[in-house]
Amino acid sequence: MQLTINISDLLPNEKALRLIAEIEDLFTQKGISCEIEKNTLVNDDPWDNLDIEELAVDTGIEDFAENHDHLNSEMPSVRSI
Repeated sequence: MQLTINISDLLPNEKALRLIAEIEDLFTQKGISCEIEKNTLVNDDPWDNLDIEELAVDTGIEDFAENHDHLNSEMPSVRSI
């Protein structure tokens, strides 16, 4: 059987190790043989390492907003009531 426990990264490392030792002691006291693997999760979230230059798109239009629909003078204006 396998039991997985995820501990928050906000918990300081020494507290996490102490907690793991307590869990290991609890299993030992109950006579349950256990093997505990201590792994840290790799933080490879791409949103944490965005490179804006890599994501930017060159449209070739000097001032894109001037040529975009929302500034089109032919659009009806919204009047407040």
